[in-house]
Amino acid sequence: MQTGDFEAFRSRLMERHTNALTSAFSTVGDVLWLASIPAGLATRNLRVFVGVFLAGTAVATGAHLFQRGTVKEELTSVLRHPIWATRAEATRVFGR
Repeated sequence: MQTGDFEAFRSRLMERHTNALTSAFSTVGDVLWLASIPAGLATRNLRVFVGVFLAGTAVATGAHLFQRGTVKEELTSVLRHPIWATRAEATRVFGR
């Protein structure tokens, strides 16, 4: 992995989150994704984990409806590079 490639990926991700609602709801989706792990472990129920994870996915995907034309690009980039997407989202939410 070259640093320049990740920086270009992160830059495109940031462009897809310029709308305040898209950014806010994407962050809520990220929180739900993270919450799915302790929720599933605490309840020892796979359905709880999957339900919370899918709720996060729905919220994060729906967030991109507020920024026209970003849903498809967001989904394909996350599916192609899940590690980079996670890293880029962390820098978007928490800063560098």
